[in-house]
Amino acid sequence: MTDNLKPEDRRRAMKAVRGKGTSLERRLFSMLAGLRQSGWKKSPKDVTGKPDVVFNKELVAIFVDGCFWHGCPSCQRKIPQTNSDYWVNKIKRNKVLARRYNRELRSAGWIVIRIWEHELKTAEALEKVRHKIQGALSEKVSQL
Repeated sequence: MTDNLKPEDRRRAMKAVRGKGTSLERRLFSMLAGLRQSGWKKSPKDVTGKPDVVFNKELVAIFVDGCFWHGCPSCQRKIPQTNSDYWVNKIKRNKVLARRYNRELRSAGWIVIRIWEHELKTAEALEKVRHKIQGALSEKVSQL
């Protein structure tokens, strides 16, 4: 796939991508509010990997991974042809970091939930995410 932007325009577009307060995160926050789940906190800086949502009491960490940025195996988004080595390495590093954060959090007793971007886009997929979160919270509550 040919990149339809000039390198400087591509750089500007990619720099504009926000890491926090994204529409995906807002959709997750809205879903949690709709479930009447309390005790969660947005983007805590003091938890390994800086999850998008944590339930501190239950030790549940939730990450929302963008399909492009984290190399979703289902979506297999195309890498831009401009500076493709950079993008391949960037995505590879994101995957390595995600595995490391998962390992560190789990060894500290946390349940880690990773949600792909595409899992927040349809009602059917959202329902599965709801069940995954409720199951993790129920599991932790029964252990307390």
